[in-house]
Amino acid sequence: MKKKITYEYSSSGVKQSILRNAKSIGLPEGWAKQIATRVAKDTDEWIADKEIVTESDLRRQIIKELKELSPDLAYAYQNHDKII
Repeated sequence: MKKKITYEYSSSGVKQSILRNAKSIGLPEGWAKQIATRVAKDTDEWIADKEIVTESDLRRQIIKELKELSPDLAYAYQNHDKII
């Protein structure tokens, strides 16, 4: 049986992750901060009425939000663990 690991959702963690990915693709810092703040706010609203959210659900939601603002950043975020 696979052990379940739970994490506390962190809006600041979402922002930091987005900012790291934005930096890796050379997105201007000001624009990256605006995107990270907006996506974290939208994610906060999305998660507010949910009791349990999987990491996959959360990642899909963040990627969906990112695609609207920066397809390149969405791609980098989605594939950050695959890029060498």
